[in-house]
Amino acid sequence: MNIEIVTQELELKTHLYGRIDRRMNIAPTTWPFHDLFWVHQGGVELKFTEKNSTVMLNAPSGVLIMPNTEFSGRTVDSFATVSICHFEYNGDCGAEFMRPGYQSVRDTERIHIQNQVGLAMFLAKRNDPKDIPRRQRALHAIIDGFGSQEHWYSDRLPNSHDRLNTAWEAAAENLNSIRTLSDVAALASINESRFRTLHRTKWKTSAGDYLRELRLKKAEELLATTGFTLAEISQKIGYRHTESFFASFKKNRGITPGEYRRRSKPFA
Repeated sequence: MNIEIVTQELELKTHLYGRIDRRMNIAPTTWPFHDLFWVHQGGVELKFTEKNSTVMLNAPSGVLIMPNTEFSGRTVDSFATVSICHFEYNGDCGAEFMRPGYQSVRDTERIHIQNQVGLAMFLAKRNDPKDIPRRQRALHAIIDGFGSQEHWYSDRLPNSHDRLNTAWEAAAENLNSIRTLSDVAALASINESRFRTLHRTKWKTSAGDYLRELRLKKAEELLATTGFTLAEISQKIGYRHTESFFASFKKNRGITPGEYRRRSKPFA
């Protein structure tokens, strides 16, 4: 977050971890303090009442909900495992950290933030007063991972919805059916050559590399948060053969998918 926070002014409150299912919807709730809501496994849909906005959180992911923000929610599938961390901030940091709204986690840091959340839960469960300064520092580090999208109720900014963004968003949600870059280009109603040119002009990167990273980032999520086999993950991210997925992951991440899974298991 682009806000100066004094670590010692973070007052720790409840930190809980548990499972919710379709029988246990999150009723409309408003807290007078901050709520760090994190999804460790599964998916959760949160609705924010004032702006009638909906956020889909697929593990690992979360939101930092500001004080006095009304929200409700439900699981996307049969169940999800989540944690909540309530805290108050007693320092002077300006209105940005206190007004109703929420902030999203930085997309490229979600796996790392999940590990930090796991450490924070481990320390909270140990419940040793000597750990309080360390828990405050851990919480501060987690908060720094939020702010990729700022949803303030007073000045929420619209996102770009051009053809490239729309195509990539659709591809990210349907990687299992995206076999080649031409499938992504078709979502933008243009040919592959034109799509490559537009992508490079806008983002200064290769569209092929971007698609590969979409697949591998999704693979990282699935490896860290599910029990799917490598063959199942290969299919879900659009690889026809497990061997191709294994080779791409090893080449671009420097470790095998199995090694990544072992390293990414969250604290519980």
